[in-house]
Amino acid sequence: MNTLERFLNYVKISTTSNSNSQTAPSTSCQKVLAKYLVNELKSIGVNDVFYDNEHCYVYALLKANVEAMPIGFISHLDTSPDALGENIKPIITNNYDGKDIKLNNDITLQTKVYPDLKNHIGKTLITSDGTTLLGADDKAGITEIMNMLEYFCQTNENHGDIYVCFSPDEEIGNSVKYFDLSKFNTSYAYTVDGSFVGEISYENFNAATAEIIIDGVSSHCGYAKGIMVNSLDLAHEIHSCIPNETPSNTEGYEGFYHLENQNGTVTKTTMSYLIRDFDKDNFEKRKNMIQEIVDRLNQKYNNCIHLKITDSYYNMKEKIKNDMHIVEIAKNSTKNVNVEPVITIARGGTDGAELSYKGILCPNLGTGGHNFHSIYEYIALEDMEKASEILIEIVKSYAKEKGKIKSKNK
Repeated sequence: MNTLERFLNYVKISTTSNSNSQTAPSTSCQKVLAKYLVNELKSIGVNDVFYDNEHCYVYALLKANVEAMPIGFISHLDTSPDALGENIKPIITNNYDGKDIKLNNDITLQTKVYPDLKNHIGKTLITSDGTTLLGADDKAGITEIMNMLEYFCQTNENHGDIYVCFSPDEEIGNSVKYFDLSKFNTSYAYTVDGSFVGEISYENFNAATAEIIIDGVSSHCGYAKGIMVNSLDLAHEIHSCIPNETPSNTEGYEGFYHLENQNGTVTKTTMSYLIRDFDKDNFEKRKNMIQEIVDRLNQKYNNCIHLKITDSYYNMKEKIKNDMHIVEIAKNSTKNVNVEPVITIARGGTDGAELSYKGILCPNLGTGGHNFHSIYEYIALEDMEKASEILIEIVKSYAKEKGKIKSKNK
């Protein structure tokens, strides 16, 4: 199956996740794609396939034909709930001319807003029709992993054990929650979930969430002096104490505080902050600062503020930095297909961050996609093909580590 056909088959299956759901997976539509992939894996010659029907994980193993270090690849089934993901109607623009692309009568993909478009002149661009996202995040990653597996199933190229997992609910932070490590027997893997082709990320934020509940005291407004404690006023006071280091004011290695949600009345207000920093010491300082603000205001307001800080994930660099061969192999494999590798930092989290702390070192690789989570998402067919070649080169590199030939599918 060619890359375009494979990708379009995936994006036409709606897989939007739902952060408000209490089920795992959060949406049943993800199971449709999972079952489709199970059948496709078997059809291309991967016989060792397991589907976790309860939690919607697809595991596969293409067994080695040489003695080599096993390697794994991971992509996610779901698409972001930030934009509509149903009834996706892809638009194919052949031999892109570098001009704006009209998606529909109201929506245009403009080069002045997205100047990277001009880096794709002459390529085949795939977009949505402007009413939905495209779904390249992360169906491009799935496509590229399937291309790689099909290549090794159809050739006699040497390869070690290749483990694959397609996971649910990555976009809502739950993709590793039910990940079965026993079905992914390798110490090294890559998430294929990044942006431009050639991108390699092995640094991400340390992340925590601060949940604040403020208990106020209500009374008649005309007789409230000395009685009323307006929890909304306290929320404003808390927020005024936090430095203006927000996502809109920071970049690169700069961390931030982000007031993600606030809801309240006079008697009760809840606030939720995201805390992010690459540096572990600064990360701890940020958490301590919020704790100190709450402690200080509790002395003033009779302990009516309740704070719970929960760590979410950590910077995978702390695990990978002592075993950098996995990054070097990715860099060299990228160069081998005439793409310049670019090391970036992930101003967010990845499955690889959590897995790196579970014993599987797991940098992130670019898929070729752009403008994820939006109706302006696009990807070039040629970039997906290059990303597939990079995965193939990575497998070949690991196969060279040991050269004793074994029978196919031992």
